[in-house]
Amino acid sequence: MNQSDNNLQLREIFLEKFGKLSLKVEQLTDEISHMKRKFDKMNKFNRSFGLKSLRNSEPLEFAQDVNGIGSPTKKYILSIRAITEEWKGRKNDILITIRQFDNEKSQDLKSLGIRIPINDIKNIRLLTKEIISLLYIACELKGVEINEILREILVNINQERPKMLNEIKEKMNL
Repeated sequence: MNQSDNNLQLREIFLEKFGKLSLKVEQLTDEISHMKRKFDKMNKFNRSFGLKSLRNSEPLEFAQDVNGIGSPTKKYILSIRAITEEWKGRKNDILITIRQFDNEKSQDLKSLGIRIPINDIKNIRLLTKEIISLLYIACELKGVEINEILREILVNINQERPKMLNEIKEKMNL
């Protein structure tokens, strides 16, 4: 066997080994990409901006939670809370959050929230109008007089006003 045949055989062996190695590298790259996607997806479920905000907020004693329609294992709760952490240059906000609570684990699974500055009268007024509209519709559908309900709500707010104001001032360091 001469030198040229020997070089040709070595070249063929090299190309065969290189092809196998390239295939292995490609498979490994695909596996790593798949693992990264899976990890990112899992990490996305495990981290929640809403849950972090929920942990950084405090419940307001005067604001009662509203339970939505749930399931045997989960319930959905609307909460109004005070949040004092600074976020995007704002602090001292009201956090209106909807929490998904797991009954079996006794913990919040997810939370979505809206932050509204405590002094944003325009947005709070809009929110109040929408809630009162829902109350009006519910009363009309049930055949209940809304005026008495609204009067009762306003009397209750007037009675609780100093307590509510003090709580906001204390929790939000105003």
